[in-house]
Amino acid sequence: MTGRGLMRYFGFVGLAYLVATLGTGLTDYLTAAEVSRTKALVISGVVGLVVALLLGAIDLAKSNSAKPGASVPHAGVPAGVQGRAQVPAYGQGGVAGTGYGTGTAGPGAAPPRRGAAGLVLTAVLLLGLCAGGGWLATSAVQAAVQKLEEFATPPWVKKGAEQGAERLAQEASATGGPLTITVLSVEVTSQATKVKIQAVNSGGDALTLPVFGRAQLTAPGRTLQPDPAAGDWPETVPADGEATGTIVFDGVLGSEITEVRLSFSVIHGSFDAPPNIAVDIPLS
Repeated sequence: MTGRGLMRYFGFVGLAYLVATLGTGLTDYLTAAEVSRTKALVISGVVGLVVALLLGAIDLAKSNSAKPGASVPHAGVPAGVQGRAQVPAYGQGGVAGTGYGTGTAGPGAAPPRRGAAGLVLTAVLLLGLCAGGGWLATSAVQAAVQKLEEFATPPWVKKGAEQGAERLAQEASATGGPLTITVLSVEVTSQATKVKIQAVNSGGDALTLPVFGRAQLTAPGRTLQPDPAAGDWPETVPADGEATGTIVFDGVLGSEITEVRLSFSVIHGSFDAPPNIAVDIPLS
């Protein structure tokens, strides 16, 4: 394999490696599957090695097909000397004046094949590129994908997904008519307070507990308003059924606050349901 062929060889391997690395890195962003850095490195390495083997096989096949065959007779050359390499008339052990001799092969002979040491060195170099270069490429791609995901994620989704400290001292509930609301969690993050509730409806009509402009979290000296886009509260509680979800309120509760009140000012759907409902929540 010539120097130019070797460069082309590694160029194709690098391109395949890059495509595989980009594909595995983007898996986290484009699908629900999670691909760790180690898995991405393994996938990229396997793709790179497979491409290397294929290119090596193609190069070997081309080299074998290029081996010199039988000599082609030259015009004006006696049949007895056909097939002999042309050498200078003198100094090469030939017959003076004939232009032909029995010396070593001339410029038309095939170039020497790469030895075993060269093949081993090439394999070691390829493995080094697949290991070190693959780790760097995978790390860079996954870091870029993470930044892209952070940039593309809407702020209300980030707000709802952010983790915080649990503040609920114990579950609290309130009942009005067929409706019972139980507070399961109060989580305070860096920018919001997330309240997880469960509503049970024992009546024969579905009940609606709207969030926007109707739900609020009241603490001593302040009232937090909800961000409907950040939570997952379904608002409708089916007849003889239940619903569970989280309401995200803008603002945080300080450690000095030991009790808050969650309230819904309006409840729709049944004359048996109360006009509103509130739950007093103890905090730790």
